[in-house]
Amino acid sequence: MARKANPRPSRSARGALLLALLACAATAAEPMRQAAGPYRVTLRLPADGLYAQEEMQIEFRIEDTTRPDPLTVYTPVIRATPAAVIDMPAMPGMPAFTETAHAEGAPGDYGIHPTFAHGGEFRLRIAIEPGNAVEFPLTVLDGAARRKRVPPRYTLELTSDPKKPKAGEVVELRLVVRDREDGRAAVTAFDVMHEKLLHLIVVRRDLAHFAHEHPVLGPDGVFRLRYTFASGGEYRVFADVAPRAAGAQILSAPLSVAGKAEADAEMPSGLVELVSGGQVPVGKTSPVTIRIKDAANLEAYLGAAGHLILIHEDAVTFVHSHPDVGGADRATLVFQARFPKAGVYHAWVQFQRAGTVQTAALRFVAQ
Repeated sequence: MARKANPRPSRSARGALLLALLACAATAAEPMRQAAGPYRVTLRLPADGLYAQEEMQIEFRIEDTTRPDPLTVYTPVIRATPAAVIDMPAMPGMPAFTETAHAEGAPGDYGIHPTFAHGGEFRLRIAIEPGNAVEFPLTVLDGAARRKRVPPRYTLELTSDPKKPKAGEVVELRLVVRDREDGRAAVTAFDVMHEKLLHLIVVRRDLAHFAHEHPVLGPDGVFRLRYTFASGGEYRVFADVAPRAAGAQILSAPLSVAGKAEADAEMPSGLVELVSGGQVPVGKTSPVTIRIKDAANLEAYLGAAGHLILIHEDAVTFVHSHPDVGGADRATLVFQARFPKAGVYHAWVQFQRAGTVQTAALRFVAQ
């Protein structure tokens, strides 16, 4: 029996399809980039779009076009205080809301966390300084329309030498960041984040092991680290890294280590005091205040007063936060952290005193 041919699309349907294709082509040809006086601002939206009734992450990069840079074309602008205002031109009666931009890990990168009450066409205005501002259109979809997440652009490839590492033996970890949009080619250019090109967090599945390391990048695009696992088990490594001009990325990969699974020595919790934030809301950026009990001889650690690393009990969901800048009380650290799912989070607070890095363990409940 002959297969019945598909009916020919109507003229209106063909017209709608053509318009959609032209719109996609125009979007692909025109990057989300605007000039404001001597500054160039590049906007980065979530890969799967903006949605209403949940906190969004919007990032943008500010560069100074009067200061060429041989590596990044233009010099990134650091320590800026950009003001971000979001309104809805089609509904002038709807009040605008202001978002305070915060610095991201890579120099020149900033972020905001707006929550849109409903879908529609919005406008984002970023003022870098008086007289220098840019505007970007934002299309926000209703939460019920959330689509399946698109594959991530960057992935982490982890190998080891020997291939089957054993507890108590030195192993060389090799990490390669690959770019899906470049045929999975190895990324070789990275921005410095908090004084390092890559922050590697190593945990075991039961979260009884924690380490914060900094592999070294070779000219072949491979990060290498010599490491000794004290005990066996199923591990996961998280790479906090920023491919050049792409912003901070959190990538992860599993690793099996042969040997008996034994718990590490328990990290002290008495070094710090949790002032607020033990119970936190899900999906909303919330302040977490931690006080270091002994304020003597505190120093900056990797460019910040401290670091807060949180991992969900699933050993996959990862959160890395840095404290707000400023304030005379260096012993009180206020972190802005977003907990993406409900459950218990194991946390490690790291700070430096008299040249020595200290780590304290805490727990949070997101609900």
